[in-house]
Amino acid sequence: MGEAVFDLARRARFAGLSGNFALGHEILDGAVAEAGAEEGARAWIAIERGRLFNSAGEASRALPFFGEAWELAQRAGDHNLAVDAAHMLAIASDVEAAERWVAVALDYIDAHGASPHWRGMLHHNLGWTYFEAGRFDDALGAFRRDEAIREASGNAQTLKVARYAVVRTLRALGRLDEAIALAEEVVRLADAANDGAPYVCEELAECHALKGAMAQARHFAARAHGILSGNAAFVKEEPARLARLAALAGDAAGAG
Repeated sequence: MGEAVFDLARRARFAGLSGNFALGHEILDGAVAEAGAEEGARAWIAIERGRLFNSAGEASRALPFFGEAWELAQRAGDHNLAVDAAHMLAIASDVEAAERWVAVALDYIDAHGASPHWRGMLHHNLGWTYFEAGRFDDALGAFRRDEAIREASGNAQTLKVARYAVVRTLRALGRLDEAIALAEEVVRLADAANDGAPYVCEELAECHALKGAMAQARHFAARAHGILSGNAAFVKEEPARLARLAALAGDAAGAG
């Protein structure tokens, strides 16, 4: 029974990721009978229901489902799912509640031996919560903690993502020289791995433009635009950023 519910929950998540929230809820409705009274299975349904609401921009409707998943997963002894639920509660909450849920999740990892891979993610997402609230110093602290965890793990891709967040926050703080130095190091490593690193190049373009170094800004904007203009999701979801890159790059991107 648990495997069937897990498969349905996974299908519902994929539906949500594609923007088909109604289908996701329909799939979860069908999973309810499969779950019966099994708390672990019910926890999976609850967390995916919450994700669907949260992804649809209805955080207030998502929170009760994440709370239900948190309680059910603990009772079922599914510690990683419990941490995931606490992590989602932090994402869907205001800043103060997010801080509390991240602390709860970190303590829970220590107490129950949940996977340590959650640590970096918890700091990373809290960092974006701070960032969106304009608390850039707090965001930088959270992103630096994530960066240290990712660096210790030896995973180049997750380290690149963590460092992008650091660079973006340094730009928001006006610490442009620090942002450029770190971003150039990220791009150097990405080049060695045949990774275009377009988002970091976008940051380099913006930082150089703020410093008035327009030749460098054009170079990195053209590089970022050349990659991101071929990313269908980015083109659809971030038209203003794409237009900004085209403008910074000038004819090099505008001709494309």
